[in-house]
Amino acid sequence: MVIRLKYHRVQNAKTQAEAAKAAGVTQPTYQRWETGRAEVPKTALAKLAKYFEATPAQLLGTHPPVEAAFYDDNAPLDLRYYGEIAVHFKSGCDPLVLSISEGARSSIYSQLHENRRFVTFKDLGNRSVAIRRKAISEFYFSSEAFDWYGPEEEHDNYKLGTPIQMPDTRDWDIIEAIYGEEIGGGDSTSYRPKEQVERVRGAVMITDEQWDKLVADGRVKPEELETEKAVRAADTAEILALAHTVTIQLSNGKRREIRYIDCNLFECWERFEDEHYPYNDPEPGLIPLPYEGYHQTVFLNPKALDYVSFPTHKVEGDRIESYDDGLTDRAEIEADGDDAKVIELPKAKKKSPTKKGRAK
Repeated sequence: MVIRLKYHRVQNAKTQAEAAKAAGVTQPTYQRWETGRAEVPKTALAKLAKYFEATPAQLLGTHPPVEAAFYDDNAPLDLRYYGEIAVHFKSGCDPLVLSISEGARSSIYSQLHENRRFVTFKDLGNRSVAIRRKAISEFYFSSEAFDWYGPEEEHDNYKLGTPIQMPDTRDWDIIEAIYGEEIGGGDSTSYRPKEQVERVRGAVMITDEQWDKLVADGRVKPEELETEKAVRAADTAEILALAHTVTIQLSNGKRREIRYIDCNLFECWERFEDEHYPYNDPEPGLIPLPYEGYHQTVFLNPKALDYVSFPTHKVEGDRIESYDDGLTDRAEIEADGDDAKVIELPKAKKKSPTKKGRAK
C-alpha cells in the first residue's frame, strides 16, 4: 500500500512533529506511519484526517481513482475534459497534440497573452509540458478531438501525444512499476493494492487470456490476431514510456528522449515555470537536467527549445520532496530565534471521482 500521509502533510505545510502532535504520538512513531513501516491505528487516522481536512481513505491512498470527466459540469476544472490543443512550431517540427482539461485551457489561454518565456501546463495523460512562447507559429484549441475538428490539411499528420486520459498520479506510479517488471522482472507492484494494479494493467495492456476471449467471441479474426497484438503492444509501449520519459524537442528539428531519470524533476520544471520574464537581473542561463546525477547531465539552452515534457507523476512526487525539505518546525524557529521562514502552501482541493472515457 502506498501511504499518502506525506502528500497531505506537505500540502498543508505541516512538519512531521506537528502532524505527530495532532495524532497524539511521538515524531518517530508518526514517521513510521508515513514511510509505511507501521500501520496507522484507526483512532490516529481519524485525527489526522480531520487535521489535514481529508478522508482516511485519501490518507491511505485507497480512495477511488481520480478520473477525467467528460461533459460533466460538476467536476473540478482540472479534471473536466476540454478537448485538444495542437501546437505548430516555427522550426517545422511535427505539431504537438494533447488532450487537456478545462483548467489547463484557461491557464494556457491566459499565458499566451502574457510576456513570458514558456507556456507551462499539465495534460490529461501524465505530461507536464513547457513550450517556448517564441517557438510557436500557431496554437489551436479544439473543444473536440483535433483529428476531426482541426485544420483539414493536418488530419493526415495527426499524432495524439496523449494516448490515454488518466490524470491520477497514483495510476502512473503503478504504470511505472509495471514497466519496471516488464523490463527487469521483480515484483515492484506487489506492495500496491492488487485490485488497483489489475485495473491499471487492464487499461494499458491485453493479456493472452483476453486475446483468446476476443477471438472466441469473434471480435478478432484468428488470421488477424498477430497483427492486432503488434498494434496493441505498440500502444502499450507508448503508454508505459509516458511514465519514465522526458522528451526534449529542439528548434533545429531534433528530438531527444531521456528514458532513465534519477534526479529531482521538480527542480528542473520550476525553471520553466518562471513568471519573471523579462528580467531586471541578468537572464538565467542554461537549465540543468541531471537525469543520472554525476554520471549523465544535460544543460538545456532555453532559447534553442521548442518544448520539453516531463512525467507529471514524477514532477509532483519530487515537488512534495522539495517542499518537505523546506518545511521548518515553527517551535524550532521560535526556540532558535533565527530568521528561518516557514513555507506556506495552499491546501489541496478535494477531488471527487469522475467517469473517464474518450471523446470524439
